[in-house]
Amino acid sequence: MKNPNGKKGSEAHQEVQEDEFEKLLAKYDGILNVDVGMEVTIATPKGFKKFRVADVAAYEVLTNWIKYHKIIQVGVTDKDGNPVKREQEAIQDIEQHTGAKVTFVDYIKRKFGKNGKSN
Repeated sequence: MKNPNGKKGSEAHQEVQEDEFEKLLAKYDGILNVDVGMEVTIATPKGFKKFRVADVAAYEVLTNWIKYHKIIQVGVTDKDGNPVKREQEAIQDIEQHTGAKVTFVDYIKRKFGKNGKSN
């Protein structure tokens, strides 16, 4: 079943992504040359895909490269609490190509609680 919101993700995904964006914006406010963005494209030429889109990232554009300070992926986990395969591959691609650790946020647990159900 296709998501009516397309690549933006569900409304719950978008809400958690926006929340994470606001947190990073506050954290890096006033730090010279550090930008915070949503839907940040990262080249991953030797990865599972040629590029990935980080949900939220704080980064600094330097002369010959981009230094990533913080990268956040928002997604879902499997029954064991691990990111689903597509998220694991995205995390692996991003970490291998940026050298930055990716923080994963399960939006269902964040939005609806531990069991993923509305309270």
